[in-house]
Amino acid sequence: MRFFMNTPVASVLFAVVLDVIVGDPKSLWHPVMGIGKLIHALERKLYENEDTPAVRKRKGILLVILACISVTAFVYSILALAFSVSYWLYFILCVYLLWTGLAGRTLKLEGLNVYHALAQNQLQEARGRLSMLVSRQTELMSEEEVIKATVETVSENTSDGIVAPLFFGVLFGPCGMWLYKTVNTMDSMVGYKNERYLDFGWCAAKTDDVLNFIPARLTSWFILFSAPLEGRPFKKAAEVYRRYRNCHESPNAGHPESAAAGVLGISLGGDAIYFGQTVCKPALGEMDQEPEPSDIVKTVRMMERAYIMSAALFMMLKVMGRWTFYV
Repeated sequence: MRFFMNTPVASVLFAVVLDVIVGDPKSLWHPVMGIGKLIHALERKLYENEDTPAVRKRKGILLVILACISVTAFVYSILALAFSVSYWLYFILCVYLLWTGLAGRTLKLEGLNVYHALAQNQLQEARGRLSMLVSRQTELMSEEEVIKATVETVSENTSDGIVAPLFFGVLFGPCGMWLYKTVNTMDSMVGYKNERYLDFGWCAAKTDDVLNFIPARLTSWFILFSAPLEGRPFKKAAEVYRRYRNCHESPNAGHPESAAAGVLGISLGGDAIYFGQTVCKPALGEMDQEPEPSDIVKTVRMMERAYIMSAALFMMLKVMGRWTFYV
């Protein structure tokens, strides 16, 4: 269990700093690319059109098991090999694996790209930028819909791309972070409720729901703590959050999204088009004001504060745990 529980806290700090300053290492190999190829390969081996729904569900369970075991074993093996060569090689590898599991700067830049396009009255450009962040169709979106979709995806991905990876990374090291990232990547690839993936992707979607249960709720409160800084009474924002957090179809996504809606004083949700089909999403929040492009900037600021608070809290708890339990 050495590489699950004894990851150096300093490696987490370096990883966070690198993500904030540099972002994704585009010139280097990224682990998500390898995970994506692994999932595609397993899907090609397991999925067959003639399978019954029950068989597809069982194969989907096997997909999750094989992918998680493969990635976790690979990460553990390379860490063990690095540690046997040199502690500093192990430390550098820890930093790299933790760094590439975080998406704070990327999320910030993508969100601000949408904002800048809207600020320059380039709605078509904003739609194109948004399409890089969401799976819904953006070609016919109004400016208000683009704003709401951007706020939703930035707030939700504050949990999926920052708080959750940090939570598992600090608690279980790179192995824990990349087990989570494997499940999260599978959910984004096969977790859709369409004809192909309704049964095959069921296990991936449910496992992702379980792993995100705690991070999503922590993220919500990190976002709510931004309310006074954004000119919104904390009590009012928290009331909106409590009222709407369980209205979303997802057991987790509604938490950070309704928290963001409470802080901004806008209503999120509404109809959206996914793969040619219109999906009616429930309203989250109360329309105290019309959505404005500046709401995207505010959401990015909330994301940054949540990033700082989660990193500080998790690392502090890790240090306290080591002092108390010698973990």
